[in-house]
Amino acid sequence: MIQKNKFAALLAALLAALLLAGCSPVPELQTVPPMVDQQSVFETLASSPPPKSDPVVVGVYNFHDQSGQRLVSSRPVSEMSTALPQGLSSILVQELQRAAEGKLYRVVEREHVDAVLAERRIVIASLPEEQASQLSPLLLPGIILTGGAVSYDRSVSQNLRGLGLKSINGVKEVVTDQVGVILRAVSVKTGEVLVSVHARKAVTSARSGISGLHILGNDILAFEAGGAVNEPVSLAVRLAIAAAVLELTEEGFKKGWWTKKSA
Repeated sequence: MIQKNKFAALLAALLAALLLAGCSPVPELQTVPPMVDQQSVFETLASSPPPKSDPVVVGVYNFHDQSGQRLVSSRPVSEMSTALPQGLSSILVQELQRAAEGKLYRVVEREHVDAVLAERRIVIASLPEEQASQLSPLLLPGIILTGGAVSYDRSVSQNLRGLGLKSINGVKEVVTDQVGVILRAVSVKTGEVLVSVHARKAVTSARSGISGLHILGNDILAFEAGGAVNEPVSLAVRLAIAAAVLELTEEGFKKGWWTKKSA
């Protein structure tokens, strides 16, 4: 009878721990949208109403990771990778071109302008003088966009739940980091900073697991199960940049960069 009671208590503890862990070794991850806009930023950008006026010509300069954060690894090795993805300017260019399906911004290449100029020199040298003189001039931007990812704050919030009975333990943990992006629009004519916007995006990680060790007569029962899921940092950064572009566009309409079409 005593052995049955012990087995019943063990079974109850196992069921409670499984319930705490979500009845699944891999927890469900709920991503948090950017704080600038609670809707789907990508859909909002793509469905922005096209302006009545022409697109604004912009150039992207030095939009890089400025947070200085390094990747934290659970392995006992020296990790030189950065916490945030590189190539942020490429992401910014893509989101600018997505805005209103390319009807708001015309983006000129400035990060690799040396390659563009070198190729133009090759073209000019390869063509007859009459054809070379007909080569169109480079498009000149009136606004340059700069800034970058300025922060990556770790563990801004933690949610931990655990339950243990005898030798059985269950745990579920959710950790939230936060990435911050600043985007500035600067006038080429005057050098004045026309608009500066800040967007933040939460990066959520979750893990759950259950473990236990129990002695049954001359035998030992040991078990462990669990899993973890992490929101991709690259997706979070892209969402933050898209949110910054969305807010920049709203400020641009207020400042008269474009003329809205009448309804």
